[in-house]
Amino acid sequence: MGKKEIIQKAMDEAVKAQIRDDVCARSAMYGLKSVFDFIPEDLVTASLSLAGGTGAGSGSCGAYCAGLMAVGMKYNSTMAEEAENPQAIEKGCAKFIEYRDRFLKEMGTILCPELHKQIFGRSYIFTDPVQHEEFMKRDDHPTKCAEVVAKAVKIAAEMILED
Repeated sequence: MGKKEIIQKAMDEAVKAQIRDDVCARSAMYGLKSVFDFIPEDLVTASLSLAGGTGAGSGSCGAYCAGLMAVGMKYNSTMAEEAENPQAIEKGCAKFIEYRDRFLKEMGTILCPELHKQIFGRSYIFTDPVQHEEFMKRDDHPTKCAEVVAKAVKIAAEMILED
């Protein structure tokens, strides 16, 4: 498979998972795991906690966070490597800044409620039970959130395939 096909497969798997399960962060990580063996299954499992603006807290977009974690799995140094070479951290930092900037350029924000405004015309704060229920009743939220998932996965996969 070429780079284009790898990226497309990751996006397709992530979108299918999002539409099926409605868990943005895990869907993004699942899509990336489907093409990158270095991502452990445990990270897919753990990424559930990033959904809904991290911990359903209406913070940073879960799909964004999952992509960021995948980029970190590829480029971040270990603490042992940094102990031997304090500059080892720089590559990972540069990569997460690049991922952030690319996501911001594409989406304009990394924040779940701000993405909601773009997609749905209003924000939803998941810590408010009424707003959370309103969001969950929207028939279009899994497919519209899948668009964000696909973009986060595309950016992460492109970056991972750069080296």
